[in-house]
Formats: sequence, structure tokens, C-alpha cells
Amino acid sequence: MPPKDHDRDTVERRLDAVERALTDEEPIERDDRLAELETRIAELEAAVQALRGYIGSVRAVNEEIEQRADRALRTAEAVERHVAPGEVDDADDGGDGRDGTSPLVRLRNRL
Repeated sequence: MPPKDHDRDTVERRLDAVERALTDEEPIERDDRLAELETRIAELEAAVQALRGYIGSVRAVNEEIEQRADRALRTAEAVERHVAPGEVDDADDGGDGRDGTSPLVRLRNRL
């Protein structure tokens, strides 16, 4: 008879385990975990939007600086075209006193 009692105890333990697995506690834990994950996703989405805004601002600033540099270069080139070599004062070699290159040429070479 002992084997039948052992079988009964085993079946009861297994049934208790199944009942514990099917209780309402586990779905509540899952709901809490799901809510936590949804909150984290919302925070991550907000962070991504903030980064996109920052990158957009950086791009806008870079484009503005590029446009200003292009305008400055065009203006410098226009001035250079309109100043004939004979118009430069003899005392002024048109350079910076070091190598004789004009500031406009050095600027163009740096770009």
C-alpha cells in the first residue's frame, strides 16, 4: 500500500504546483512588468526624439555657418576680381609681409 500513498502525495504536490501556477498572482506580476516595460519604451522614445531635435539643431547651425562662409568667400573673390594688380600701393605688397601671398589666396588654399 505504501506505493499508492506515495503516488497520491506526488499527485497532490503536482496539483498544488499547477494551482499555484494558475493563480491570479502571476498575471498581476506580468501586468506590472508589462507596465514597467511600456514606461521604459515611452522614455526611450522621448530620448530618441530629443536626440533627433539636437541633431537637427546642429545640422541647421552647420548649414548656416557653411552659407556664411560661402558668402564671405564669394565677397572676397569679388573684391579680388575688382582690384587690378596695378591698383595696389607700391609700399604694400598685398601680402602679410611674410611670404607675399595675399590673405585671399591663403583663405582659398585653406578651404
